[in-house]
Amino acid sequence: MFNKKHRLIIITMIILLIILAGCQSPSQEVPQDQNNNQEENQPGDEQLAEEVEAFVSLFPEIVHDVTENTVTFVGGEEILTVTRNPQRVVVLQNSILDLWYLAGGEAIARVDGTTNVPDEAMDLPTVGSTSGFSLEAVIAMEPDLVIMSTAFSSHREIIPALIENNIEFVPITANMGPYDGFNRNLYLFSKILDRDDIFETQIHEITEDVSGLIDKVAVIDEKPSVAILFTSSRSVQLELNNSLAGEIAYMLGYENIASETGVDGANKVAFSMERLLELDPDFILVTTMGDLEQCEERLEQDVKSHEAWATLTAVKEDRIHFLPSDLFMFRPNARYPEAFEYMARIVTPEVFNLD
Repeated sequence: MFNKKHRLIIITMIILLIILAGCQSPSQEVPQDQNNNQEENQPGDEQLAEEVEAFVSLFPEIVHDVTENTVTFVGGEEILTVTRNPQRVVVLQNSILDLWYLAGGEAIARVDGTTNVPDEAMDLPTVGSTSGFSLEAVIAMEPDLVIMSTAFSSHREIIPALIENNIEFVPITANMGPYDGFNRNLYLFSKILDRDDIFETQIHEITEDVSGLIDKVAVIDEKPSVAILFTSSRSVQLELNNSLAGEIAYMLGYENIASETGVDGANKVAFSMERLLELDPDFILVTTMGDLEQCEERLEQDVKSHEAWATLTAVKEDRIHFLPSDLFMFRPNARYPEAFEYMARIVTPEVFNLD
């Protein structure tokens, strides 16, 4: 689990500890009995290495320290410490709830909705919607931990009240790629829940399957280009590489025609027919949010009605595909391998004939 860099850190820390142990001033006399006790309690090099190694994090930028009872980590823009193995947990976003259960956790309450809700949590009491929950309902549950997302202002705003009521909280950082967040947040949860076994087996199996699909597509020298159209009843936009579908396309090595546009923090940009015509992608992939029929009507009105639409390569060669929302709009979590394979079979189906 530990690479050469981690082992070098461990060895360096051991050397420093040995040096510091030998730097006691000779003018400080130590009673014989105390000296004997120190020698008896002094751990051997192997035990010391194990103790140091226990604090080496797989994601040190997220998890800073783990003790028998606490985990210190980066939550939002703060360094926080929470108690391990919480018993009464309220989760304020269902995609995070799904990760919490995947890491071996349980909850006493959640928010409304059924998407991304594990079967075991379906009948839990709810405290309102993701963005419009009731703080009073949350506190009334008497939780010892509340898990939230920094993406919602309503989540950030309850932090002072949680502190006032001595309720620990974990704000999940939203400013990372979806798949990257899947790995890092599961690692954090596995530490809080003391379930390294799940992370090293079940989660590792998921990430290994994804890596296998990426390697399978990597054999193709020239990767196809894609345009990912995010469509709702109100507008059509182009997805960037840090969106859910955009990140999967990027990791598979496909060229996203919108990858070099946009602003920091955004995962979509305004749709431009001129840009679409100029770059003429090999495939057009469509994600939808909301009623599918209304999304199709918006796509027809804003995009397909353009007189140059029929000249696009993807249109002429029938390479327009709607992506299922349960894999490309809502976080697939444990189904990430399914999402990667779904896109790969559309864009590069030939690699599945190489087995």
